[in-house]
Amino acid sequence: MENEIETKIAEFAAAKNLLVEPNAVRLLSKKQNFEEILKELLIQNVFLITEQKVNDFLIKKETKLGEVTQVLVKPRSFVPLASEIDPKYRVMEEYDVTNKNASGGTVKNFLEYFRGKFNFLSSTIKKRTGFEAKPISMLKQTSPNNEIALIGMISKKWISKNGHLVFELEDLEATCVVVFPKTDTHLTESAQKAVLDNVVGVKGKKASDEMIIANEIVFPELPNRAVKAPARDVSVASISDIHVGSKLFLEKEFNQFLEWLNGNVSTQKENERIGKIKYLIITGDNVDGIGVYPDQFDELAIKDIFIQYEAFAELIKKVPEYIEIFIIPGQHDAVRRADPQPAIGKEYTKSLAGYKNVHFIGSPSWVEIEGLKFLLYHGASIHDLTSSVSFLRPDKPEEGMVELLKRRDLMASYGSKQPYVPEKNDYLLVREEPDFYFGGDMHHNGYTQYRGCTVINSGTWQARTAFQIQLGHVPTPGIAVETDLKTRKITENHFYTQGGKKWS
Repeated sequence: MENEIETKIAEFAAAKNLLVEPNAVRLLSKKQNFEEILKELLIQNVFLITEQKVNDFLIKKETKLGEVTQVLVKPRSFVPLASEIDPKYRVMEEYDVTNKNASGGTVKNFLEYFRGKFNFLSSTIKKRTGFEAKPISMLKQTSPNNEIALIGMISKKWISKNGHLVFELEDLEATCVVVFPKTDTHLTESAQKAVLDNVVGVKGKKASDEMIIANEIVFPELPNRAVKAPARDVSVASISDIHVGSKLFLEKEFNQFLEWLNGNVSTQKENERIGKIKYLIITGDNVDGIGVYPDQFDELAIKDIFIQYEAFAELIKKVPEYIEIFIIPGQHDAVRRADPQPAIGKEYTKSLAGYKNVHFIGSPSWVEIEGLKFLLYHGASIHDLTSSVSFLRPDKPEEGMVELLKRRDLMASYGSKQPYVPEKNDYLLVREEPDFYFGGDMHHNGYTQYRGCTVINSGTWQARTAFQIQLGHVPTPGIAVETDLKTRKITENHFYTQGGKKWS
């Protein structure tokens, strides 16, 4: 009987021009609906049927990750405000690397990259009132003990044998040594926050033709600004690090979030709040990916990257169509790991092609929403920054995000763990003054306000991993963040429970 079924499978596959491996045939022979399975794989443009392909299909269809969770539609009495107004947004494509990769990775590319970085950041510092900088080469022409202001990129950083913090600073023409006296603890604490490749301004007294003793350090910074408000009373929801395909993906909780987004709540007051949500921002690591870290394969519920994105797409389709969705990639997505990252390719998102409210953009990206400027960046560089300076912590990601804004540069330091591509246009520079900065990656929620900018780091929809347990890092899973654009009020909406209590 088994041989007879295997023969039927072989005949059916031949008629459809499919190649089926022997192990796949044996697996299919145990399924009465083998024709349906092969037809589904054919629709997915899979022509070589392996045992793994069949296994992944069965996992998707027959396990928890394959269940189609119905998202209830709110009765007609729920008419969200956001559904009655047109969206008002503009993707600022000039700051997105998607389809613009022009780097060959040559020495020339790197020189242009760092020169462009220096020119922009130094011009920002020069705008500071009372900071009249001179080229480093002018240090030789300055009289001893006279005060001078300089701007440079930090090429070296060390502690002297006498305990002073020391920088080697360089501009496009010359270098000098800057000493921060250990007796000035406030100044030294500020200077310690700087890392290699940061562009800073310093003031101090000339000690020699190649050295100054600093009494001030200046970062590019954002200017002090009043908080801006849009004309319309709408809100933005934000999430990150969904990790579809992982065995630890919180699918039940994510579907509860989708039901909530569709207005399935118990109180009219909450319905009114949800009804104001016009935009949804997803800041990367949408799927768990393949081969991102050692032994990941054993931790995957879906072991095919295309099927991971199909499962992700099915979830996104449940978001109300009046909500505009902006999705950027992360290090687990099917794009290059190096920053800046282009948008997730269309080959992975085919089933969402007809959804005009779904926008795949790069990381970092900028979007103007309701007249406000939104900076979106997954945030891999914060890991490097956190490991470089002692005052930052993984459970306070918003503090690392503020440090990047102070530098006006999303690249913490070149040559650390996070790789960077020297594009002709440096997309990691914060060239505009953002009203909002959304991040992810750290699997931990965090919020703050900084000089007119609301900083929001979303958590995750993945349960705590073995690696996080090893590090002692406790994530904040299952939280959707809702931000009122008019008041900047941030509301956490919890969907994950542990021990019968909402996770917090």
